[in-house]
Amino acid sequence: MHPRVTIAIVSYNSGATLARCFEALAAQTEKNFRVLLIDNASRERPAALVESAPFSIDYREMADNLGFAGGMNAALAACETPLLIALNPDAFPDPDWLAVLLSAEARYPNVAAFGSLQLSANDRNHIDGYGDHYLITGQAWRGVTRPAIQSELAHSFGVCAAAALYRVDLLRRIGGFDDRFFCFYEDVDVAFRLRLAGAECAVVPAAVVAHVGGASFEGLSDFAAFLIARNQWWVMVKNMPFILMCFALPGFLLLQLIGAIRHPGSARMKGLWEGLGRTGEFLRSRRAIQGARSGQANAGRWISWNPFAFLKRTSLVR
Repeated sequence: MHPRVTIAIVSYNSGATLARCFEALAAQTEKNFRVLLIDNASRERPAALVESAPFSIDYREMADNLGFAGGMNAALAACETPLLIALNPDAFPDPDWLAVLLSAEARYPNVAAFGSLQLSANDRNHIDGYGDHYLITGQAWRGVTRPAIQSELAHSFGVCAAAALYRVDLLRRIGGFDDRFFCFYEDVDVAFRLRLAGAECAVVPAAVVAHVGGASFEGLSDFAAFLIARNQWWVMVKNMPFILMCFALPGFLLLQLIGAIRHPGSARMKGLWEGLGRTGEFLRSRRAIQGARSGQANAGRWISWNPFAFLKRTSLVR
C-alpha cells in the first residue's frame, strides 16, 4: 500500500537528537509512512545515521542552511503524498502518535493542520506546547496550560510545526512556508494564511510527542531575538485583516517604542528595523493574500485581545 503521509524532518547540526527521533518513528504502531530528511548544511552531515536507521529514508542534503521554512518548502516540493508531517529532530513521538493523527485527519476534513500535544522531554508532567496562539498586538506563543475541558480535538489559532500534520493540497494552495522568515513565526504565518483561506487548525491531545525545545518561542540567542522581532512584524503586515489592523498597529508600535527606549541597540531592535525596512515587499504579499481571502475566513475570532493570556502562556483552545 502506498503511504498517505510523508514525515519531513529538517535537521541542522541535530546529531545529538536525530537517532532518538528515528527510534521513536521505528516504534510507531502505524508503519505505512515515508520519511524525508532535509539536512540544512550541517557541520557534520547525518549520512551515517541515515544509513543505520531502521527504515528507509529519502535523504537530501541542502547546499546552504535554508532555515526551517526553506527546509519545509524543499520537503513540500518533494512530497508525493496527500499529507505532510513536520517533525523536529528533537521531538520524539509516542508509539501511537502517527496512528492518532491519521485517525483525526480522516474524521475532520475541514481541519487543514493538526498539531500534537508537546510534553517536555525532560519532564513529561510539563506541557511544552498545546497549540499556537496569537495576540492582537502581534505576539505569538505556545500554550503551556492544560485546558479544564478535555476533548478529542482542541481547535486553536494555529499549531506548532515541531510536530504537525498538514494537508498538502491546502498547504500548496496558500504558497507553503515563507522562505523569507528563515525560522521563528513561520508556522504562525502558515496558520494565519490557512485561516484566511477558510480552513481550521486544531491540536489532537492524544497525539503526544516529547520535545526537547522550551515552552516559549523566545529563543535565547541574539539571532533568535532578531528573527522573532522581524518576523512578528511581517506576520502582521501580510495577514492582519484591515479592520483588526486598525487596533493592532497602535499597540504593536507602542510596544516597539518601549523596547527601543529601554534597549535601543539590542538584537531585537535590529530585527525590527530590518523588518520595517522591508515593509513594502510584504505589503505586496499582503495584497495577494487579502485578495484571495475566503468568504469563510475565520482568523479574526481566533486572535486574542487578552495580554495576560500571552504572559501566562495560556492554551486558548475550544
